[in-house]
Amino acid sequence: MAREQIQRRVEEWAKAIRDKDLEAVMSLYAPEIVSFDLDPPLRYAGTVEKRRAWREFFAAHAVVAAYELHELDVTVSGDLAVVHSLNHAQGTLAGGKVSDLWVRWTACFRQSAGSWRIVHDHVSVPAEVAQGRAALNLHP
Repeated sequence: MAREQIQRRVEEWAKAIRDKDLEAVMSLYAPEIVSFDLDPPLRYAGTVEKRRAWREFFAAHAVVAAYELHELDVTVSGDLAVVHSLNHAQGTLAGGKVSDLWVRWTACFRQSAGSWRIVHDHVSVPAEVAQGRAALNLHP
């Protein structure tokens, strides 16, 4: 039952991203969220910083055409759960350029007061270390 609840919450979160619904996106995060996201800084701590990051993401995208979860895996143990997936984000940036990116996403959930919320997440792309750059052209 917990696995299905978390999977449903994550799918609703992905829809909220496509809809650019900041409040619905933020409803998945616990107040004590610690996030390792794509954009600087190295770490966001708390929902104020996470909200700012999502607000900037939505402002940068005139249209979020797709935010899809692939290979979603949910593992639950007691009041903790780990979720990971490959997520495809596609849209049109405010300047008109099309953005098409695959990211790796891992989230740690904790159940509190009957609700599953993210206490930690990590979003990344592979790096071509020798060239000193992100590998943004990979697909599953």
